[in-house]
Amino acid sequence: MQNLSDTERKILSLLQENARQSLTEIAQKIGTSRTNVKTKIDRLYDAGIIKRFTVDLEDADVRNTGTLKSFFHVHLTEPACETLFDHVKKWEEVKGCWTVSSPTTDMIVMVEAISQEALESARFRISRLPYVDSMHTTFVLREWQHKL
Repeated sequence: MQNLSDTERKILSLLQENARQSLTEIAQKIGTSRTNVKTKIDRLYDAGIIKRFTVDLEDADVRNTGTLKSFFHVHLTEPACETLFDHVKKWEEVKGCWTVSSPTTDMIVMVEAISQEALESARFRISRLPYVDSMHTTFVLREWQHKL
């Protein structure tokens, strides 16, 4: 990468994590003004570091349904379901959390995302939490019924 300031690197990192966050949110996270974030993003775009602002849909099923769904079966190192829930409850892609009684699963987290990469990102973020021992993923192939 070209010579980037620490602020620009932080902005790029935050955008890679969640490109939908607002300029105000990014500014708050890195301790600068919204105007400064906008100026930096414009510079990064003009310099060709940010190539485009778009949504690419690779999978035909994603284009048709809009989302991919999966269940993360999480086994914890300690009784920390409430802590895990507190950590993920505001994530846009998290649609449900359940504490369950199972020898291999303490909590099930339902995630709905626009792409495989977004699902993998959520899975990675959960797996990196210090109280997560292991997890496996069940992908929803077809939804027969879902009542709210």
